[in-house]
Amino acid sequence: MQDRRSDRRAERWAIRKGLRQVSKGRTASCGLPGGRPDGSVVLRVTDATGTPAAATTGATGRIAGFAGLWTCGSVWMCPECSVRIAAKRSEEVAKVLAHHVGTGGVPLLVTLTMRHHREHSLAECLKALTKGWGAVTSGRSSQRDYDQGLRGWVRALEVTRSADNGWHVHVHALVVVEQTMSDDAVDAMTGSWFARWSAGLVRAGMPAPTEEHGLDVQRIESAGLSETSAAWSRYVCKGLATEAVMGSTKAARGTSRSIYELMRDATVGRRLENPDTGQVIQLADLHARHLLREYEELIRGRRQLTWSQRDHDLRNDVEDMEDELTDEEIAAQDLEGEDVAVLPRETWPIVEPRAAELLHVTERHGIDAARAWLDDLGVEWWLPTRLTDDRRHGTRPGD
Repeated sequence: MQDRRSDRRAERWAIRKGLRQVSKGRTASCGLPGGRPDGSVVLRVTDATGTPAAATTGATGRIAGFAGLWTCGSVWMCPECSVRIAAKRSEEVAKVLAHHVGTGGVPLLVTLTMRHHREHSLAECLKALTKGWGAVTSGRSSQRDYDQGLRGWVRALEVTRSADNGWHVHVHALVVVEQTMSDDAVDAMTGSWFARWSAGLVRAGMPAPTEEHGLDVQRIESAGLSETSAAWSRYVCKGLATEAVMGSTKAARGTSRSIYELMRDATVGRRLENPDTGQVIQLADLHARHLLREYEELIRGRRQLTWSQRDHDLRNDVEDMEDELTDEEIAAQDLEGEDVAVLPRETWPIVEPRAAELLHVTERHGIDAARAWLDDLGVEWWLPTRLTDDRRHGTRPGD
């Protein structure tokens, strides 16, 4: 499990670095020094127990990380920040669901999709989604849903790209209804949702979907209610965090690629081997780069996770719910724990290409092994001190 987590992290870091050549937004600076006044970067380690990583990825033992790096806070365009955001959001959603399940609510997972083809642009699909979801959640029909037993919902937006059918935009909604709602009433409500969704898509110029392919409703049976609710929370909040999907790795189906896979192909590239010479090269997908730039431009400013309106906000009923942080605030939170080593600004360009390896060594073998690794690399680093100023400067070994 630890090795698999480390491999995934190494891939995320490689993708993030590669995105500096692709992204035109904040992601182009993500992972660079600058979060501390002197530009230093701090290697830090903590016990995994009780951390978001433990809840989301099953991490055990030690967790290592760096403090002092800029974060972009993009759930859409950053494989590293999205992991942090997804972990926090899934905790929040799971807490809300647990409250409502404990007070007689019944959760449903509703997925709404649209018909599309290769010629539909991402702009057209996103416009149609806005129209379709707006038709579901506004007007008298929406108010009638609440009158008949709907408590509220939290909705996530997901985008994938298919070589055959182009951009695929759809929504997952975790919905809570009263226990008193009959199965027929639930079917009537979700059927009405689909009809309104379809009408909104058509008004936006998209073809009408069929209910067979455009609506999926999953219900949790009483057995395993808590476990399934938590899994659904991770699923809905996943963003680009592939490790956060039902506790496993999710890849898009068939010829489709998730945004994470587009990023990997556009940056790290695909591994190609010459069967005659055995030579191996990594070749970036230039078409994937073009698609990512289109996606980044059009997805900017959209929220990945949206709660139902204030009067029907599932969060409002949870008394000890913390104020909701922005994605940027979540991503900017440094790992709390014990400082292992302070890396001067000049050292980071040498360490960064192998930063994931350093984190792995720290987690698997401890602080002494991490410091020995830095010595073997031949870079300058300082022992941390307990100064209380914001810089938290370290001292050079031997000082």
